Amino acid sequence: MKYESKYFLLIISLFLFSGVVVAQNSTPVITDVKQENDGTMKISWSIGSEDGIDHYEIFRSTGTAGQFSHIGDVPRGTFVFTDSYDLFKTTGKYFRYQVKALRGETVVGLSAVVGASYNSTSSAAKRTWGSIKAMFR
Repeated sequence: MKYESKYFLLIISLFLFSGVVVAQNSTPVITDVKQENDGTMKISWSIGSEDGIDHYEIFRSTGTAGQFSHIGDVPRGTFVFTDSYDLFKTTGKYFRYQVKALRGETVVGLSAVVGASYNSTSSAAKRTWGSIKAMFR
């Protein structure tokens, strides 16, 4: 009976430890956020293991304390996202990004928040054309 309880504790310990390791490997790590020449922002990340991950969701916040908004999804195996969603219409010049790894609706991993400055390169014509397109949506 003594040996059975030792093995039981050993098995439980290994199971718990392995769960912690999987959770740590499933956390996305944002490796780069930079502005591209076309005025978009490019977010890159890496992850230790994609086991159990279906897709990623990308979130953006304007400024240093703004609310995060969902700006896009990418499938498993994709580690880059190009943010062009209304960048030229924002008043902020600093964005914060976060990446969630998901299995269905369950969050498997959540990256740390990474911020980057944005230099608006939009022209008045671009703003006007964007506003005209928005009227017909």
